[in-house]
Amino acid sequence: MSISPVQEDDWSQRYTFSQILAQGGMGIIYLAEDKERDNVACVIKQLIIRPSTKHEHEEAVRLFKREAEVLKFLNHPGIVRLIDSHATEDGHYFLVMDLVPGKSLDELLRLKGTFSSRATVEIAIQCCEVLEYLHKRNPPIIYRDLKPSNLMLTPEGHIIFIDFGIARALMPHAVTMTRVVTTGYSPPEQYYGKPEFRSDLYALGATMGQLLTGTKPKPLLSSSPAKINPSVLPSLDNLVRRLTATATKDRPISAQYLRYELYHIYQEIEPDFVIPEEAKLIEWQKQPEAEMPLPRKEPIFKRLWQGFFNHS
Repeated sequence: MSISPVQEDDWSQRYTFSQILAQGGMGIIYLAEDKERDNVACVIKQLIIRPSTKHEHEEAVRLFKREAEVLKFLNHPGIVRLIDSHATEDGHYFLVMDLVPGKSLDELLRLKGTFSSRATVEIAIQCCEVLEYLHKRNPPIIYRDLKPSNLMLTPEGHIIFIDFGIARALMPHAVTMTRVVTTGYSPPEQYYGKPEFRSDLYALGATMGQLLTGTKPKPLLSSSPAKINPSVLPSLDNLVRRLTATATKDRPISAQYLRYELYHIYQEIEPDFVIPEEAKLIEWQKQPEAEMPLPRKEPIFKRLWQGFFNHS
């Protein structure tokens, strides 16, 4: 039986709302079908504003509109695609996005437990590809909310970023930014409204630590997953500790150089893996970052995920 979250108008008649996929304090996620695209399945996100102050109401609407504005200009296979957005006269707000098959990393942690060093490195490499794309936009975009619940893993082994509600363009002359944090995943500078590119790397490190241990990261503390899970590769443990360093200067310099480092760690795990030429430089920090396209290929590690979803 279909459901309708609003009174029917020209916009809502394009979609058949079939079921609620998720519900939280700020919104409802619907599974729907798009009649204009041969009834293809899609996801519709509706902003729900609970009784609140005027400021809270305005902030919720602003962040929701920002997500639509950010997604509209992004085109990367590791980022969920925006199909449509709509606001009704009586204050209902909707985003329509592609349906991403698979499960979030948060859900997989609950279902299957910790990830291996190998799986964690593979996921991190793909996250770096997306972060590189965002950070090299003009103006650059800081994601600011990287965590397991915002990362979908498809049955083919692809990582897809699905929530851009607090992503923010980094303007060259901006003095401060909105203070938006997620406890455990946000670095110290984000608490002061001054995130930068390495803030996203901190969040990735916190996420990697959680994948390796099954334990949520502690706020503002460096993560050493090997203390909880001794099977974690020492080089990977060292990298996670550096990524979650309190001082930004102690973290890897960029997502691109982090990806290079992950390639080398991956070769420790898979000796047959061939490291790309640009990643063979010994001292990456002394080399200029090349502007290279990042086409999404078949994952180098696709075999790991074959059958991964068969035993939920």
